[in-house]
Amino acid sequence: MKFIVLIVFVWSFSFGADTLTLRQCLDMAIQTHPDIKTWLYKSEQAKEEVAAQKSARLPQVSVSAEYDPQRTYVMPQLGRFHTVDDDGWSVGAQVWQKVYDFSQTAGRIEAAKSREQIARLGTEEAKALMRYRVRTAYALLLVQKAAVEARRKDLAAKRALYKQAKALYAQGLKTRADESRFRASAKAAEDALAQARSAYEKAKASLEALTGFTITDTTQLQKKVLTGLSPAAEDLNTTLSGNLRLLMAKEEIETARSEAKTAQGAKYGSVDAFAEVSRIGSLSDYDTTLLGIRYTLPLYTGGRLGAEAQSAKIAQMSAASRKESTRRAVVEEYRGLVADLRAAQRRIEARMAQERSMEEMKKLISARYKAGLETYVAVLDAQAAWLDARLGLLSALYTRAASLFRLEYLNGK
Repeated sequence: MKFIVLIVFVWSFSFGADTLTLRQCLDMAIQTHPDIKTWLYKSEQAKEEVAAQKSARLPQVSVSAEYDPQRTYVMPQLGRFHTVDDDGWSVGAQVWQKVYDFSQTAGRIEAAKSREQIARLGTEEAKALMRYRVRTAYALLLVQKAAVEARRKDLAAKRALYKQAKALYAQGLKTRADESRFRASAKAAEDALAQARSAYEKAKASLEALTGFTITDTTQLQKKVLTGLSPAAEDLNTTLSGNLRLLMAKEEIETARSEAKTAQGAKYGSVDAFAEVSRIGSLSDYDTTLLGIRYTLPLYTGGRLGAEAQSAKIAQMSAASRKESTRRAVVEEYRGLVADLRAAQRRIEARMAQERSMEEMKKLISARYKAGLETYVAVLDAQAAWLDARLGLLSALYTRAASLFRLEYLNGK
């Protein structure tokens, strides 16, 4: 059913919709990206491992059959041994039950459950990371698309100024330097627009690779993804408690602890109960039964059990170190993101005010230049100041969005 809904969803987007929403991109990436599927497979594999380890607590039943076309039987007769060659066969059933193994099976089951939890958390972490990547790619595409539009406006303005300078020069009102300088600025704007389009194509390719969608120049995006973001709650304890990498690191410690329990119990052996019923055909047919209990104690294994126990202890210490390393990395990144968010917010406010001011200023200076009251240098400076403010605003919006998305990822969302 999910597959059918997905196909209908893609078809409707390809043939009818002209707006690609962030939610569409997120849903498609989560459902189809191979990174997510890999973790889903790992989760299923870990679940089967738990079932396999639990089966050791249940009775183990097996049947056996044997046929010997040629077999020599030895029989005593009057103090002497006689041999007879004949065929032979046997069929039987065996039941084996583990009674007590000094927590070896319990340790294996606990370790398998921890690995299952790690796989589940890994799946959620992969989804959270995919959401962060898609959101960031979507925001970057928005920024690059807006940057292309800003560069296009800049190019149009400089071409208009160049055309105006040519006309004024032809009338003897401006110099050759005016015309030449505006022509050079228009050429530079053409190059900047080409670079912006290249960056836009790269951003588009990145989002297409994550979602599988085909994005065209006519595809509309949600601009509120950049402007409609709410500020993040700054709480380090919440981040540490919800971070999926930290939760996985904790489960790795539990896995190592359970494996250490298994290695410790292996030194004491195990107690097993067994039973067997057989039917044997060898010259004559008869039944045999076997019922008993067995204790197996390893006396010498060449140092294998001791090495395994020591390895399990080292694995515990290593897992604890990885958890602390992960915690420190999360704290460092969290603090950096909070600092970036505060700086981005101040920069957005400044750039928005600057852009509005420069928009009015370049109109005024352009009119004064036409009237002969300003030089072409002032005109170009005003245009450059407006473009710098516009691109700076887009950069600040993207920085804020990327930081918020990363902070959500750190919180396990």
